[in-house]
Amino acid sequence: MRPSFAVAVLSVELTTAAKTARAQAQEVTVRGTQSGDFSSRADERDSARDLTDAASLVEPLPGVHVRRFGGDDSFTTLSIRGASSNEVAIVLAGVPLTGGADPSLDLATLPLWPGAVAHVHRSFAPASLGPGSLGGTLVLDPPRPTSAEATDVWGALGSFGAARLRVGEVRATGGGARVATALSASRADEDFSYFDAIASTPGHDVFDVRRNAAHADVNGLVSWAIPLRWTDTGAGALTVTALAQGRRQQLPGTTLGPTPFAELDSDRELASAELSGPAGPGTWSARGWGRRDGTRLHDVPGSAALGPSRADDAIAAAGWSMGWRGRPAPSATLEARLDGSNERFEPGAYDGAAVPPVATRTSAGLALDADWRPASVVALAAAGRIDGWSDASTGGPTDGQLRPTGHVGIEASLDAATLAAHAGNTARPPSFVERYGDRGAFIGDPSLLPESAWTLDAGARTWRRFAVAALAVEVVGFATWADDLITFVPVGAYGRAKATNIGRARILGAEVDVRAAAGPLELRAAYTGLATANDSACTASTGGCDRPPLPARPRNDLVADAFARVGPATLRVGVDDASGMSADLTGGVVVPARLLTSAGARVEVGRGVRVALDLRNLLDVRTGTYAGALGPVREPIGDYYEYPLPGRSLLVSARFTEPPRDAP
Repeated sequence: MRPSFAVAVLSVELTTAAKTARAQAQEVTVRGTQSGDFSSRADERDSARDLTDAASLVEPLPGVHVRRFGGDDSFTTLSIRGASSNEVAIVLAGVPLTGGADPSLDLATLPLWPGAVAHVHRSFAPASLGPGSLGGTLVLDPPRPTSAEATDVWGALGSFGAARLRVGEVRATGGGARVATALSASRADEDFSYFDAIASTPGHDVFDVRRNAAHADVNGLVSWAIPLRWTDTGAGALTVTALAQGRRQQLPGTTLGPTPFAELDSDRELASAELSGPAGPGTWSARGWGRRDGTRLHDVPGSAALGPSRADDAIAAAGWSMGWRGRPAPSATLEARLDGSNERFEPGAYDGAAVPPVATRTSAGLALDADWRPASVVALAAAGRIDGWSDASTGGPTDGQLRPTGHVGIEASLDAATLAAHAGNTARPPSFVERYGDRGAFIGDPSLLPESAWTLDAGARTWRRFAVAALAVEVVGFATWADDLITFVPVGAYGRAKATNIGRARILGAEVDVRAAAGPLELRAAYTGLATANDSACTASTGGCDRPPLPARPRNDLVADAFARVGPATLRVGVDDASGMSADLTGGVVVPARLLTSAGARVEVGRGVRVALDLRNLLDVRTGTYAGALGPVREPIGDYYEYPLPGRSLLVSARFTEPPRDAP
């Protein structure tokens, strides 16, 4: 089994004055590295805040920036270490959700259940996960049937008509078989008010209501684990997972170009089956999977600012993988895997716009992950892949390529700290959406080139115990040099974005993750700082040439929470800060900085019941100011230009957790 990516775990007994009769156990964790890559882990059961969606699960992690095109459950994308959202690979239950057909997954469509766990691999990822990407990989694990038997129910009501439900259960079904089931549903109208920069005048603020932003969704998952006996070779298992989702999302458009009648219906069906069994000093496994994503856009004819008034699309994908993992030597771990997939984008009926071409991609890859510990304080790692793909489209030429990628790493465990460093190459071909566009919202470029990058990172982590206090810190620096970087650049007032190759670009950054505890107090903070440059562009200056920053990357991103435990209650205050972000290739269109505060309270009622209250944007911040060419410019705050975020919101929730029974 791969060593846990949650490392440097410090469990320490902390006494408090309020509980003199007994010790209070607390856990401080820095989630980060192995010799193979820097990674972070987020557990739905250990979140500092009440979670509304999968995006809010990973938002507090270092290196991660979540971009919402409105309130919760609006179109949401993920950036890791300054990468574009289309450069982040996403895997759910071992099945890739991104690929050639749709590289920029809407995180709002990702389901979230009790017990869900997310792993974020920053830049590099194990080769066995599949084709990598420049921005790293998000792995979302649903409840496992091999977990302890338990039942977990969470429900919430909140501002803007929000209603949410999550249910999860794990139980034995006899004969050693086990099943995990999960259900989640949510809805909201999201009709919040925002600052209208066009209608407002100095001394007279005008606020408008963001209409047509509602959503409703429901999804369910079931996963079986069935033990098998492979004759004389020992025990194995069959694991089957199935997922079904349905969603309706209204599309409000931008503040300058509203789309009050546009709606997007979507569905996703997914299934996978994996066989495993012993083989020599390790385990073999074979997996097959299939996935279908359907979308249906509806708008009023004549008012379709995004393009067509009707557009029906479907993405069908299927794949397989087989491999072996084990210990060929006591100090070494090896995993070899062969995988392949086929994806097909099938446009349906289109009204008011040209139908994009049917496109297919066939790919195959060979992966190798190796870890070696020649000494007790040193660990070495290497990961490599050879991937080949072939693209075809109606009316276009067949295009293909064979490309190797890989990275190496080293980790040294010293008395004062653990040091780690990695270096390697990543690459990704352009997707169908980037080449051909989608629904008029995304404008494609058939001549796009594959993108690639060289990345290196280095960092240290340490933990310390001071009497009744504990501290854990991780600090990482990284640098990426990219060729033919693919990014979407806003075009016009209606939220359109055009795929563009940037010949050369560089991203420098630092990540800091801090966990601290002292008595009843606890602190969690994650900061990411970026310095990006488009080395293929030049802005004239008195010094000769300034390289503009890459769009939609904040220079500073901070998420921090402080807690105080008082009897059965836990009180929280939090800060979210994002600043230094532009929306265009020249750096001239500025996204206003924002500093938001939040607060919350949780109370353990007893008998497995907990109630909670969560206040976001506590001070009701709606606007931000940046220095324009003619003076200060006031705009609504947002993660993306002309897509405002809501003001103060409230969420009240209750959770019932059955005490876990014995694990298998």
